[in-house]
Amino acid sequence: MSSNLPSSLANGRYQLGQLIGRGGMAEVHVALDTRLGRTVAIKIMRSDLANDEIFLTRFRREAHSVAQMNNPNIVNIYDSGEETNVDEAGNTERLPYIVMECVKGQTLRDIIKVNGPLNQRDAEQVMLGVLGALEYSHRMGIIHRDIKPGNIMISEQGMVK
Repeated sequence: MSSNLPSSLANGRYQLGQLIGRGGMAEVHVALDTRLGRTVAIKIMRSDLANDEIFLTRFRREAHSVAQMNNPNIVNIYDSGEETNVDEAGNTERLPYIVMECVKGQTLRDIIKVNGPLNQRDAEQVMLGVLGALEYSHRMGIIHRDIKPGNIMISEQGMVK
């Protein structure tokens, strides 16, 4: 990922904050949507993958597909776009991004790392949320492809996302 990220996206609408997650295809930053005055999460595609048409198509399809969904266990998508950025060497790079709901909480992975295995009741609650989201997305024709504890958020209110 570029260490030379712009401080904002979409002509200043989204003020980028700290890195809160990293995956194989993208990094996630907390950000402020200055137009609506709310905190969001922005998934920014890794610049080294942004010129790979297969990854680019997959990333855009993800934004479009998830934006069609309306389920309490699936993170809401608010916006998407693409920035052009100039790196330290003067090279122009594409930075496709997806703006989404910022879930305040922890990943299931981090919860298990700190507290150990979930008790039966908590495991059931998490699985009901995950299976509800998967059942809904499958009905919508979307297959997730990367279900793992690091991709399951538990909000401060106990909501599975």
